[in-house]
Amino acid sequence: MLEPRRSRLRPRARLAAMAAVVAALAPAAAVASAAPARAGRAAASPIQHVVEIMLENHTFDNLFAGFPGADGVPPGTTLPGPGPDVPAPTPVRPTYAGPNEGDVLGVIDNSRPGELQAMDRGPGGYRMDGYARHPLDGLAAITLVPPADDPNLQSLAAQYALLDHNFQPAVAPTQPNVLYALTGTANGWMVNTTPPAALRWRSIFDQLTQAHRSWRIYYGVPASVLQGTVWDRIIPSGMVGDLTGTGQFLQDLRLGRLPDFAFVRPGVGYSEEPPEDVAEGDAWLGQLVEAVAHSRYWRTTAIFVTYDEGGGFYDHVAPPVVTPYGYGTRTPTVVVSPYVRPGVYAASTTNLSVVAFMDHLWHLPPLDALAARQNDLAGLFDLRQRPLAPPRLPVVPVATLDFLGASPLADPSPAAPGQPLTLYLRADTAGLVLAPQLQGPVSLRLIPPPGTAVPAGFPSACDLVRGQATLSVRLGVAGYYRLLADGPGGSRGWLTLDVGVSPLTAPTGPTV
Repeated sequence: MLEPRRSRLRPRARLAAMAAVVAALAPAAAVASAAPARAGRAAASPIQHVVEIMLENHTFDNLFAGFPGADGVPPGTTLPGPGPDVPAPTPVRPTYAGPNEGDVLGVIDNSRPGELQAMDRGPGGYRMDGYARHPLDGLAAITLVPPADDPNLQSLAAQYALLDHNFQPAVAPTQPNVLYALTGTANGWMVNTTPPAALRWRSIFDQLTQAHRSWRIYYGVPASVLQGTVWDRIIPSGMVGDLTGTGQFLQDLRLGRLPDFAFVRPGVGYSEEPPEDVAEGDAWLGQLVEAVAHSRYWRTTAIFVTYDEGGGFYDHVAPPVVTPYGYGTRTPTVVVSPYVRPGVYAASTTNLSVVAFMDHLWHLPPLDALAARQNDLAGLFDLRQRPLAPPRLPVVPVATLDFLGASPLADPSPAAPGQPLTLYLRADTAGLVLAPQLQGPVSLRLIPPPGTAVPAGFPSACDLVRGQATLSVRLGVAGYYRLLADGPGGSRGWLTLDVGVSPLTAPTGPTV
């Protein structure tokens, strides 16, 4: 996140430096014990609130390839490379992104057919070796995020608990996996389109409402965008007001109105889904976690940082086949609480385990049959331990600078070399609402592809006027370009520009 996070060391030195950073953050290779799938009821718990912050589209290996003590990418891993279907394709190796690349282009195939092709199921299970050969995945799918690019997530994993065998519930894209995480099923609808009207769900929100427990969904996009979508079918009738904005989350923390279950989803620019820069979403994550940590609720809350699905990125662990649709690839999960057992938790889980945890915590019957089979994470917590201190996070700006495309709900478009590109810059609060009080100069630093100079005339600054600015750029050489912004009041922003890139554009960092 901080500019030094992308050093200009040579590949071997950079890899050693990154390993040293993570090793310094991580507990001494601690591995939390794997608990039984469903533990017996415990005495009254000090945990009264569950906050789930669900980000998007990264596998475990993609973000935690080298985390100490975790099941990351085995050293020396090779995969069949891109090219014609020949008996002995040139092997390729998972490779870290270089300093010019904060994520990859947004065309990786995370559809069910695409994922099944990349996972390459054989008689003995998934071989997990088809990623680089898929035409929409290529080298982009085996690009790894350096730990210095998401320092808040890495720091939380080092201070608290990292789940390294958490599987997405379905081999499918975002919507089916979000449905599984909140209802235990997608009713066979394995695509991101609106399901037929006949399909209905019973969600954790229905269950909590019936148990007279409070909940709220805090979304980083306007509620109007969600009208007429599947969200209408998983919220109890008459409770649409509890689908609200992320700004309300911070207000509820401040006013003492945090519900029993808070489900938080990002806005445009902050989801970490390609092509959005991972660093931007990580800074927002830091803002949210720090807000809880510095509130009256720290001692009574368990925070789950989850990812809805793997986004089509490579992961080396073959998932078990548990349902006709899943499981899918591993996704990162970090659990933050004063009562969590620090370390790497190796037992098998899914994002539905968060629902199973709430069922256990509040003595509710399982939401459904699949939820009943989940690891309820009771063994991940020690309610008798001395409460852990609130986290200290490395990158928590007061405001973030979000680069947008042609509309407030669009990321900047990919560009061809030499094509003019207009960027809209907006200063956001932690609640992802405009911060008009931020005015003044924003310094800009461009990191071009290796061997490419910063174009003459590229702006070194722009001015925020009531929290907004516009700039035009033109980049003549194909490749990934990283744009770092520092603005008034300590505001910061990150953007990766895709200029003439393809799935075969090679990352420039070290290999595993």
